[in-house]
Parts: sequence; C-alpha cells; structure tokens
Amino acid sequence: MKKLLAVALLAAFALPADVPAEASAKAGSYIEAMYPLQQFMNESQIIAEGVIDKSDAKTKTCIVKITKSLKGKCPWTEIRMNIGVGQAWHPDAVMKHLVVGAPALFFTNGQGQCEIYINRFFNQLYADGQPPEKAWFTFTHIEIRCNRTFMGTTEELTKLVGDILAGKAKAPAPDPKVPPIGPQDVAALPVWGQKVEPDKLPVCFKKREPTHLTKPREPENPAGAVAGLTYEYFEGAWNELPDFDTLTPAAKGTTENFDLTKCKRQEQVGLRLRGFLQVPKDGVYNFTTISDDGSKLWIGKTEVVSNDGLHPPQEMVGDIHLKAGKHAITVTFFENSGGEHLEVFWDGPDLPRQKIPPTALFRAP
Repeated sequence: MKKLLAVALLAAFALPADVPAEASAKAGSYIEAMYPLQQFMNESQIIAEGVIDKSDAKTKTCIVKITKSLKGKCPWTEIRMNIGVGQAWHPDAVMKHLVVGAPALFFTNGQGQCEIYINRFFNQLYADGQPPEKAWFTFTHIEIRCNRTFMGTTEELTKLVGDILAGKAKAPAPDPKVPPIGPQDVAALPVWGQKVEPDKLPVCFKKREPTHLTKPREPENPAGAVAGLTYEYFEGAWNELPDFDTLTPAAKGTTENFDLTKCKRQEQVGLRLRGFLQVPKDGVYNFTTISDDGSKLWIGKTEVVSNDGLHPPQEMVGDIHLKAGKHAITVTFFENSGGEHLEVFWDGPDLPRQKIPPTALFRAP
C-alpha cells in the first residue's frame, strides 16, 4: 500500500509538520503545510530572537543563544539542538547553514513543539521535557513547504514579526505557487554571511514578481496545426522525473488530451505529452497539475508548474502571462509504484477553473 494523502493540520498546536516526500512514501501519509504567518504567530506562546553560538559538524549538534523575547517570556537561555537524528537528507542539508554568528528566530507553543527559522527556512524541533537548563531539542525536518509562508532572510522575518506584534504591519498571505524546498535548493542557497545575488537564488527562495506586471509571452501559432497532442511513453524506475531527452521511448504517437491512457502498464512508467494550447485572450493564466507521482508543466521553455518527486495525489499551481494564440505546452509525468494519477487544469480571464479540454489542444501536422 502506498501514499495515502492526509491534508491536515495538527490539532493540539498547528505549527506545520511537513514530512518530506521520501518519508511520505514510507510512512503512508504526510501533512501539507499552507500556513499563514499570522496564524503561526498566534499559536506561538513564545517568539524569541537568537544567534548561533556553537555548531559541531562532527556530532551534528548546534547551540542557539537566546538574546531577546519578542512575545512571551522565553525560559531557555540556550536552544541545544541534536540535528543528526532528523529525517532523510535534512540533517546534512541543515548543518551547512548553522554558521556561528547567524541570527535565528525561535517559535514555540510552550508544550515542546518548536520551530526555528535559520537562513530563509523553518525547521521543526521537539523539546525533551527536561528543565530549561538541561533541555535538548530534537531536530526532525526542514519545513519544506513553509517557504510559502515566508521566504526572506532571518533578519527580515525578525523585523516583520516585531512590526506585526507592534501593530505596525500586517502579515503577508502564504503563496501557494511557490515550489517546496528540495535538497538541491538547500545546497545551492548561500550560507549566512556570503554574498547573495537575488536573481541566482533557487526559485523556492526567490521573491516572485507579480505575474500581471511581466511581459506577456508571444504565441508560436504554428501553421497547419491539427487537433491533439504527441506523446512519448517510457518505462523505468525513477524517484523523480528523468531527463526524457536522454531516453528512448518504448512507444510514441498522438493522443487527444493529458491523460494516462497511453501507458501500457501502471507502475514504473513515464510520459511526455507535447503540443500547443489555444489561449483565448491576453492575460495571466493559472495552471494546475494533480499527480501521483511527479509531474511538471512547461509553456515553451518556461517551467510553470513543478510537482515532482514521490508523493500521493498532490496539487501544485503556477501562473504565466500569455498573449492570445497557440502556445507550446509540455507535460511530463512519472509513476514509480502504487496508485497513478494525472490531471491538468487551467483558468484565466473569463475562464473558470477546468480541465484543459481537447478542443484547446493542437499539434504540428
């Protein structure tokens, strides 16, 4: 049995507990975090500033010295963290960023569950129940989807939280179109103290320009286009989408829509569907894939939706500014084991959310 999707929040104290895809496949469920910063703050009895005082890569431990309470009275003067017991790739990824002198922001419900924000991402911890002077905190995982809640620096978040608590600012809404953090993103993120070039940040840490302000994409408008899509069907075992350009398809042909009817079996398969999408009028269009396992959607060479990796049926959204006409579209998909699922939706100006219909899809003759 594989991947039962549980879209839920913790009942006792709803700081997000976002289990990574690898753990999801093993445990059978995960919690999808879409968490407003204001709710995050409301449910934290204590919010405190800190600074990384010690970090030991050999023992995978770290000590954060608490410097100032922003909300409540923090009983801990130090947050002693055991990083090495965390999930999957997360301990090694986090250790790189535990730089002595780096600022941290600490949130807790006062009952043992904690979050600490370090260098643009949230991390979940649990206190061991010992008195503050003896307590150790067990690291579990990076909150890989809480970058939708906030994605700036620790200094920026600390100032924002202080302004919100003082009534000088409002908390921003989470952005569902920001992709989750992956191991490659944490590896590519500059550590605190290094020079940061905003345009070169991994996309999950990059502040998005409002799509309606971007220049609309010009359509290809191929001559003589006919109804349908081309497809390439592949067989293989993957944990993420492969580079289909390097593989030989087991079959190829044409199809009417984005679906899995061309797959010759249910497991260890891949599919690439390509064609042109008839966009009815100029404007910003939202695209959604719901897939089990991974999928991606491109318009031309622009990746609009990333829904990659091993997971149960999961919805991811992206948007792009388009001019009316026929635009090149590609959807890729893979299934490793268990249930398989693929749906592709769109909405836009005067166009309610719906599955992309065959009448909007074309291919070169």
